[in-house]
Amino acid sequence: MNWKKGTLGASGMLVLVILIGLMLRTPITTLPLMLGDLANKLEVSKSSLGILTTLPLIMFMLFSSVASTILKKWGFKKTLLGTLAILLVGSLLRLIVTMPTMIIGTSLIGMGIAYLNVYMPSFVTAYFPSNIGLYTSVYTFSMMFGVALFNVITAPIMVLAGWWSMLIVLAITPLLALIVWLFLMPHLSEEIHEPQVEVKKEAMSNDQIWVNKKAWAFLIMFGSQSILNYTFTAWMPSLMAYHQVGSGVIGIIMAAFSLIGLPITVLLPQLLVKWGRLGKLFLVGSAGVAGLIASGMLFFQNTSSTIFWMIESLLLGYAIGLFFMFVVTMFAIKTSNPYRTAQLSGMAQAGGYFIAALGPVTYGWAFGLNPTGNLQNVAFVVDITLATIMGVIIVKTKKI
Repeated sequence: MNWKKGTLGASGMLVLVILIGLMLRTPITTLPLMLGDLANKLEVSKSSLGILTTLPLIMFMLFSSVASTILKKWGFKKTLLGTLAILLVGSLLRLIVTMPTMIIGTSLIGMGIAYLNVYMPSFVTAYFPSNIGLYTSVYTFSMMFGVALFNVITAPIMVLAGWWSMLIVLAITPLLALIVWLFLMPHLSEEIHEPQVEVKKEAMSNDQIWVNKKAWAFLIMFGSQSILNYTFTAWMPSLMAYHQVGSGVIGIIMAAFSLIGLPITVLLPQLLVKWGRLGKLFLVGSAGVAGLIASGMLFFQNTSSTIFWMIESLLLGYAIGLFFMFVVTMFAIKTSNPYRTAQLSGMAQAGGYFIAALGPVTYGWAFGLNPTGNLQNVAFVVDITLATIMGVIIVKTKKI
């Protein structure tokens, strides 16, 4: 039976996409909420567990670029099965609370998410070719909603059942996803095949994708929005605290930054599929304008005004959210087959996360020299401008 011919199969695919979306960030973002309890259990300082928050980003850099090669060799069925198994094993290892198992488990989780980050645009292209916008919205909305949901439920669960129980909750999602995929596999056709002779120009090797000038626009844009996102989330609370903004207000402002992305994830992919070149350019331009206004505001940041920082957060949240959703959706729209989508996505994310890793460290160095210095403000302007230019280039690119 083909899943498209059965309601149960179609529902199963939808559930799978939602579950995968929930796993794309929550295993990383939830762990810092319990670092204090984890440090007490391991009898180490909280600062020594910083490696657990940086390991996933390192895994993203190391494994994103090889994901398409694995997909080409094994196809969607075996590759996704193996990836979900890696995530489950990593989650189960973290239930054994020792430093080695936490490091190994977190590394495996980072590896699994790195693969899923690459596979999902390709998966949507392969199995939902006529609904790319809709299903891109589904998994990206699930990703962002999952972060917000787990941020809300972690504290109550830890109070009621202990901090270790949250590690169990984090292991349930990959287990459910693996069960659903095992159910669906027999009813699905394999959508990744060895490239045929007539499409060899499209199915370049991973080495060739790295020298494709058009592909570099995707990498630079993905890296630009990533560096903005990670730098903002890492240092904006400290910057607001420096200006005497209350801790409770800072929490609300950062929540607003996250929530502004939710409607973008729902609406943008479908608009990108339906709208023509002018519409896409308008969307990219709106993000660029919002980002540049927010960057310009930082030159006049000496205030504790809640309104000022809320506007700053919402403008940057809109720009970052739109840039992210734009480039993720364009991975599928601007490629001609699922394997090519995986190649482009892997290349852009490997290079993009390398760029992103430099952001918080560099900003932290500048912040230490002068928290309100113009150096970091100029960097924001340059980054927003670069992301906007790359977005325009991507819109004008026909196919990769």
